[in-house]
Amino acid sequence: MIKFFRKIRQKLLSENKFSKYLIYAIGEIVLVVIGILIALQLNTSKENREKSDLGYKYLMEMKKEVQSDIFTIDNRIRMLDKSIKNQEAALNTKSIATLPLDSVLMIMNRPNIGGFEISELTFNKMKNLGLTALSNNDSLNSKINTYYNSDLAFFKKAINFTFEKYDEYSYHLTYVEESIDYSHKDYEFPSLYNQTKQALDSVNRINRIKYITSLKGRNLILKDLDLKRYALKVLNLIQEQSVTLLKSIFKYLKVQNPQIEPLPLLPSEIDFKEIEVSKEKLKTYTGNYLTKLKDTLNVSLEDKHLYVGTDNSDTVQIFPYAEDKFFIKDFFGQLEFNRENGIIISFTIDNNGKLEYKKLN
Repeated sequence: MIKFFRKIRQKLLSENKFSKYLIYAIGEIVLVVIGILIALQLNTSKENREKSDLGYKYLMEMKKEVQSDIFTIDNRIRMLDKSIKNQEAALNTKSIATLPLDSVLMIMNRPNIGGFEISELTFNKMKNLGLTALSNNDSLNSKINTYYNSDLAFFKKAINFTFEKYDEYSYHLTYVEESIDYSHKDYEFPSLYNQTKQALDSVNRINRIKYITSLKGRNLILKDLDLKRYALKVLNLIQEQSVTLLKSIFKYLKVQNPQIEPLPLLPSEIDFKEIEVSKEKLKTYTGNYLTKLKDTLNVSLEDKHLYVGTDNSDTVQIFPYAEDKFFIKDFFGQLEFNRENGIIISFTIDNNGKLEYKKLN
């Protein structure tokens, strides 16, 4: 091709057809420029396609992380909310002096809501690669940056503050306040005590009541309750922000891939209402159930209450809210019993993913 154009140029010059040569030369330059522009456009299209594919991949990873965080946050919210309500109920009694030990313990109880962090793995990967955006949607990019650079910064600061105060409070109760004995709870080594566990429980109940109603104890307990209420507000706020980001990411991904798996039912989207079910019908759900991984769960009935658990762990009560459908209060989860020809053959647990248990004969 290059030799062909060179022969044309030489012929035009040898025939002294300079004007035609000039026109040809300009045309050749235009063709070269067009070729360069086409090559650049193809290269840019390739880079944009690669960047778009990478952005889609990272957005899928980010969606998975945020979705998992929402369920973890909800679990902490439920723990904290239950603790606050129990503490408030015990404090609202007419006379703390008459409370049984369990209620007294509720006043001083502090659930462990630590042990988790909001995942920033994908966002950090994005920053390390020098990516400033994962999509061509400016609104979504802004939400992502606000969430990870602003919302999570506030969340970590607020939660770390409550953890520090919790540690201070726990240290005081365990090692400073000498009237309360925590070591006898399990009563593992009876020789360490000169009393029975029942007698120690009685003494600790009296000492805890004295502490709760003392000026120092009262101030610390009410301060602890305020901190738990504050932590609950922070957790509810970050859950709301996480749900908003998740739905924005999912909306964008669905446009790119209409076949994407739909989002699961999120904790903030439904408020289950318990319904009445007869004891006879509840009994039909009882039995042993097995997964493909050979995990076994037992569904048992105790005084018109249905429980799910294993032989080696605590059971969890499940509450009916629709035909063959149950929910769990302690953490967000649904359990649906599946029938074949009217007979229960399995149940499916839905908690950020579904897992089926087959009923054993």
